[in-house]
Amino acid sequence: MATKQTYNPATLGEPVGPFSRAVRIGNTLYVAGTSGITHLTGPIWDRPLAQDFDTQARQTFENVQRVMEDAGGSLDDIYKLTLLLKDRKYFDELSNIRAEYLPEKAYVSTGFITDLMRDDMLIEIDAEAYLGD
Repeated sequence: MATKQTYNPATLGEPVGPFSRAVRIGNTLYVAGTSGITHLTGPIWDRPLAQDFDTQARQTFENVQRVMEDAGGSLDDIYKLTLLLKDRKYFDELSNIRAEYLPEKAYVSTGFITDLMRDDMLIEIDAEAYLGD
Protein backbone atom coordinates (compact mmCIF):
# COMPACT_ATOMS: atom_id res chain seq x y z
CA MET A 1 0.00 0.00 0.00
CA ALA A 2 1.33 3.43 -0.95
CA THR A 3 2.17 5.84 1.84
CA LYS A 4 1.08 9.46 1.92
CA GLN A 5 3.67 12.19 2.43
CA THR A 6 2.90 15.91 2.78
CA TYR A 7 4.95 18.93 1.72
CA ASN A 8 4.83 22.48 3.04
CA PRO A 9 7.99 24.34 1.95
CA ALA A 10 9.16 26.88 4.51
CA THR A 11 9.86 29.30 1.65
CA LEU A 12 6.10 29.67 1.11
CA GLY A 13 4.97 30.03 4.69
CA GLU A 14 1.97 28.18 6.08
CA PRO A 15 -0.95 27.30 3.81
CA VAL A 16 -3.99 29.52 4.32
CA GLY A 17 -6.11 26.65 5.58
CA PRO A 18 -5.87 23.27 7.29
CA PHE A 19 -4.28 21.49 4.32
CA SER A 20 -0.86 20.79 2.81
CA ARG A 21 0.68 22.49 -0.21
CA ALA A 22 1.25 19.07 -1.75
CA VAL A 23 0.65 15.41 -1.03
CA ARG A 24 2.60 12.53 -2.54
CA ILE A 25 0.98 9.12 -2.83
CA GLY A 26 3.25 6.61 -4.47
CA ASN A 27 4.85 8.28 -7.47
CA THR A 28 2.20 10.96 -7.87
CA LEU A 29 2.42 14.45 -6.36
CA TYR A 30 -0.76 16.49 -6.01
CA VAL A 31 -0.06 20.23 -5.68
CA ALA A 32 -2.82 22.27 -4.02
CA GLY A 33 -4.21 25.41 -5.59
CA THR A 34 -1.36 27.92 -5.62
CA SER A 35 -1.46 31.65 -6.28
CA GLY A 36 1.01 34.48 -6.66
CA ILE A 37 0.79 35.46 -3.01
CA THR A 38 4.24 36.02 -1.63
CA HIS A 39 5.61 33.63 0.94
CA LEU A 40 4.83 35.71 4.01
CA THR A 41 2.71 34.34 6.82
CA GLY A 42 -0.60 35.59 8.13
CA PRO A 43 -4.18 35.57 6.91
CA ILE A 44 -4.63 35.29 3.15
CA TRP A 45 -6.25 38.72 3.11
CA ASP A 46 -3.11 40.39 4.53
CA ARG A 47 -0.47 38.73 2.34
CA PRO A 48 1.03 40.89 -0.44
CA LEU A 49 -0.11 40.22 -4.00
CA ALA A 50 1.06 42.01 -7.13
CA GLN A 51 -1.73 43.86 -8.92
CA ASP A 52 -0.76 43.03 -12.52
CA PHE A 53 -1.37 39.70 -14.24
CA ASP A 54 2.16 39.15 -15.56
CA THR A 55 3.73 39.40 -12.10
CA GLN A 56 1.02 37.30 -10.45
CA ALA A 57 1.28 34.56 -13.08
CA ARG A 58 5.07 34.37 -12.88
CA GLN A 59 4.99 34.33 -9.07
CA THR A 60 2.37 31.58 -9.19
CA PHE A 61 4.60 29.40 -11.38
CA GLU A 62 7.57 30.17 -9.10
CA ASN A 63 5.50 29.12 -6.07
CA VAL A 64 4.47 25.87 -7.77
CA GLN A 65 8.13 25.32 -8.61
CA ARG A 66 9.08 25.73 -4.93
CA VAL A 67 6.56 23.06 -3.97
CA MET A 68 7.84 20.73 -6.69
CA GLU A 69 11.44 21.20 -5.58
CA ASP A 70 10.53 20.62 -1.93
CA ALA A 71 9.09 17.25 -2.99
CA GLY A 72 12.21 16.39 -4.99
CA GLY A 73 10.80 17.21 -8.40
CA SER A 74 10.68 20.01 -10.93
CA LEU A 75 8.15 21.69 -13.19
CA ASP A 76 9.17 19.20 -15.89
CA ASP A 77 7.54 16.42 -13.82
CA ILE A 78 4.07 17.98 -14.12
CA TYR A 79 1.67 16.04 -16.32
CA LYS A 80 -1.56 17.92 -15.49
CA LEU A 81 -2.33 21.58 -14.79
CA THR A 82 -5.59 23.13 -13.72
CA LEU A 83 -5.63 26.87 -14.38
CA LEU A 84 -8.13 29.19 -12.73
CA LEU A 85 -8.35 32.70 -14.20
CA LYS A 86 -10.34 35.66 -12.96
CA ASP A 87 -10.99 36.85 -16.53
CA ARG A 88 -10.59 35.24 -19.96
CA LYS A 89 -8.78 38.36 -21.18
CA TYR A 90 -5.65 36.92 -19.48
CA PHE A 91 -5.68 33.67 -21.45
CA ASP A 92 -3.25 34.65 -24.24
CA GLU A 93 -0.82 36.23 -21.78
CA LEU A 94 -1.00 33.13 -19.59
CA SER A 95 -0.31 30.88 -22.58
CA ASN A 96 2.92 32.78 -23.30
CA ILE A 97 4.06 32.73 -19.66
CA ARG A 98 3.17 29.05 -19.27
CA ALA A 99 5.27 28.22 -22.34
CA GLU A 100 8.29 29.84 -20.65
CA TYR A 101 7.93 27.66 -17.54
CA LEU A 102 6.76 24.47 -19.31
CA PRO A 103 8.25 24.62 -22.81
CA GLU A 104 8.01 20.88 -23.57
CA LYS A 105 4.19 20.72 -23.72
CA ALA A 106 4.40 17.26 -22.08
CA TYR A 107 1.30 17.78 -19.94
CA VAL A 108 -2.45 18.21 -20.21
CA SER A 109 -4.25 21.31 -19.04
CA THR A 110 -7.73 22.42 -18.07
CA GLY A 111 -8.74 26.04 -17.58
CA PHE A 112 -11.63 27.77 -15.86
CA ILE A 113 -12.82 31.36 -15.64
CA THR A 114 -14.02 31.92 -12.07
CA ASP A 115 -13.97 34.06 -8.97
CA LEU A 116 -10.98 33.42 -6.72
CA MET A 117 -10.32 33.72 -2.96
CA ARG A 118 -9.47 37.42 -3.13
CA ASP A 119 -10.89 40.10 -5.39
CA ASP A 120 -7.37 41.05 -6.52
CA MET A 121 -6.28 37.44 -7.18
CA LEU A 122 -6.12 36.92 -10.95
CA ILE A 123 -4.75 33.36 -11.24
CA GLU A 124 -4.50 30.10 -9.32
CA ILE A 125 -2.90 26.83 -10.43
CA ASP A 126 -3.00 23.30 -9.13
CA ALA A 127 -0.95 20.50 -10.60
CA GLU A 128 -0.30 16.79 -10.66
CA ALA A 129 3.18 15.39 -11.25
CA TYR A 130 4.87 12.03 -11.65
CA LEU A 131 8.00 11.83 -9.52
CA GLY A 132 9.16 8.36 -10.47
CA ASP A 133 10.29 5.59 -8.20
